[in-house]
Amino acid sequence: MKKRRNNLRITAIMQEQGLTLPDLAERLTTKDKDGNVRKLTSAAIGARINGNPSLSNLYDIAEALGVKITELFPPEDQCNKNIYPSEFKIQTICPSCGAKISASVTAEG
Repeated sequence: MKKRRNNLRITAIMQEQGLTLPDLAERLTTKDKDGNVRKLTSAAIGARINGNPSLSNLYDIAEALGVKITELFPPEDQCNKNIYPSEFKIQTICPSCGAKISASVTAEG
C-alpha cells in the first residue's frame, strides 16, 4: 500500500506566511537529554511535518507559526475520509486441518 501523507495544513500555512523549512527550523528549538537547547534541522522538521507528528510537536509548530493548533488541521468537509482501503483481504490457515482460508471484506459508505 502506498504511504499517504497526513492532511495537516502546515505546509499551506508556511506558504501563506512566506516561510521555508529553514525559516521554521530557525523558530523551533528542542532540548537534548542534558537540557541543552538546540536548533532542529530542516530535515527533522520536514520529517515531523510529513510523518505522524506527536501532539507536543504540533503545539510547538503551531506556536512557531503563530497560529492555534486547530488551524493546522483541515476543515472537516475537506478531510480525506478514505484514508483506509475500501477492501481488506486476509488469509489464514485452519488450525484443525491446515487448509488455507481466504476472506475479503468490502467497506461501504
